[in-house]
Amino acid sequence: MRQMTLEEMSQNNRGCQNVGQLLALADAYAAQEAFEVSVSLAEGDYRTEPSLRPGRKTIRMTSRGRVLGTTAALWVAIAGAGALAAQPTQPFVESVDVQVVEVDVVVTDRKGRPVKGLNREDFELYVDGEPVEVANFYESAISAVEERTGRRNQTRTAVRSEARPGAADGGPLTVIFYLDDPNIYPTHRTRLLRRLETAVEPWRALEASFMLARFVNRLEVLVRPTRDLDAILAGAAAVPKGSPRAIQNGDGARRFAIKSVIDSYETCRMMAFCSPCVDNWGEMLSAARQYADNEATSAAIAVDGLADLVTTLAGVPGKKAVVHITDGLPQRPGISVLDYLGNELCRDLRPSAPSETMSEMTQYDESRRFNRIAAHANANRVTFYGLDAAGLRSASPDISLDNPRMGPSFQNVSLRAMNAQSGLHLLAQETGGKALTNANDLAILLDDVSKQFAASYSLGFIEDEQERDRVRQIRVLLAPGVAKGRRIEYRRTYRAKPLDERLAERLLSVAYLGAPENPLGANVELGGTTPLEKKVHELTVAVSVPADAIVTLPGKTGATGNASGEVRLWLVAVEDEKGARTTVRQKTVTVGGATGIPAVDGAYRVEVAMNLPEGGYQVAVGVRDETSGVMSLLTAASSGSASVREPVTVPNREAAN
Repeated sequence: MRQMTLEEMSQNNRGCQNVGQLLALADAYAAQEAFEVSVSLAEGDYRTEPSLRPGRKTIRMTSRGRVLGTTAALWVAIAGAGALAAQPTQPFVESVDVQVVEVDVVVTDRKGRPVKGLNREDFELYVDGEPVEVANFYESAISAVEERTGRRNQTRTAVRSEARPGAADGGPLTVIFYLDDPNIYPTHRTRLLRRLETAVEPWRALEASFMLARFVNRLEVLVRPTRDLDAILAGAAAVPKGSPRAIQNGDGARRFAIKSVIDSYETCRMMAFCSPCVDNWGEMLSAARQYADNEATSAAIAVDGLADLVTTLAGVPGKKAVVHITDGLPQRPGISVLDYLGNELCRDLRPSAPSETMSEMTQYDESRRFNRIAAHANANRVTFYGLDAAGLRSASPDISLDNPRMGPSFQNVSLRAMNAQSGLHLLAQETGGKALTNANDLAILLDDVSKQFAASYSLGFIEDEQERDRVRQIRVLLAPGVAKGRRIEYRRTYRAKPLDERLAERLLSVAYLGAPENPLGANVELGGTTPLEKKVHELTVAVSVPADAIVTLPGKTGATGNASGEVRLWLVAVEDEKGARTTVRQKTVTVGGATGIPAVDGAYRVEVAMNLPEGGYQVAVGVRDETSGVMSLLTAASSGSASVREPVTVPNREAAN
């Protein structure tokens, strides 16, 4: 996307004699207005929507790593030039936004084998039901071959990147191994991590970056994106122990809930003048509701963890494939206990029990939440590949009772298993990925992922400027001549994001994942901290940019000695201990010319103050030349010769005293 401001040069065209200079003049005179961009994660709203509220100065963070209490927010507050009055001699603004949306499509035959060699004409692309032209077309440059593993004479799908005629790279690929620790039994987690080395072996020749992360109350990046698979294996071997919440929230909680319902039933049955499922119905329903509420809370926290992951990956270029390892992601939390209560235990004693519990079940439907996280992932080109770490789930009665006839039926246990896997299937389907259930081998899922990499095509289309920042539906069809016997998978939605949001996301990715970029040769220095109020300090951040790296343009007089330019700055601080982040702040400053910041020793230097609570922080800074569009993304230590990011510490004033 480019924003260009064209200034009428009727009286001052001596400084710009051709169209190229007029176009270069665009960003230097762009008028901006203050606004905020907010991403609400706890509320389940994963879109970014502009607001006309001014940015705040005081930064608030919670112990859960969220901004503003239970809501994690990405705020971009711009301090820009005021809008110019409408005068013939003043600049006028013409916005031209061009963004190509990439849709990754996987084509396989009846046996699941990759289909190669298709052309642009073999696909039909629709947005909100209307056909759109495929502007860019790429076929995957990844090949999949069956190789013998030497283990029981089995074969594995090995993938490798190679240059082939007619194939091109639609962008870099990043594979993320993600552990949902609060929802994985420790034994399941240990088994899968031990098999990771064998599972990833066929990916040795794949040109991709790999990352290891987990979620325990907050997102933890254990290994940042790297091309070294051995670093991922070493990180998996050293990964901290899983969360005990997995046992509390798993099958044990369900058994306790069902036994509570049965105990209430038996107690009432042994009492005089008490009819089970009638006189004690409220007590039994309350126990089932409590279990459903707890499971719904766990599901909401798990989805928030995925949202944090997607937001962190948003600034990473190219396609991102998330291998999501969990013991389940229920789409309707708690329905197995409600189903047991209404359709099995009390069905004959209370005729209205099935309809009453069915009404309760509808209140615990998380489909909308899952659809929102899927749309958030699709907007950032993230594909989910889910793995049910529980493996092959048994459908036999799972609760030991004195009276086995009162135990849950085969159908109820199956309902529990299908519900636990339903969220994985939904996210995979909506984002164009895969979900592996009822299997114990991680290698099976990675083989499916390998086949998708090899059967992938990228269809790019130019998004409609009038429909920006709205979730839109995508449909891809194969042309009639090539559709027979073949199936396709792809993401079902997209949202074209504004430039400011994309640039802020890139800065957040650098803050969390590293990999700075510094084409401008900028440098960042952190000053001391100054106490402002209780537990809040002011940190000075100095940003220096070489003067010859900034494109300056002559003013109205056309005198080159009075040339000026504009530099836009982004700043964010990430807390080391809890992973909380400040708002992403943005400010535009004029450099050079009569009113801009002058160059000193060949560089423009800007100092910005940040208000931070006590703690240790990593500071990331973005610097953009508004005329050329060139941007540097760096951390405080990455700008110089240091290779390790050194945190800045905001002291505890009471401890110091």
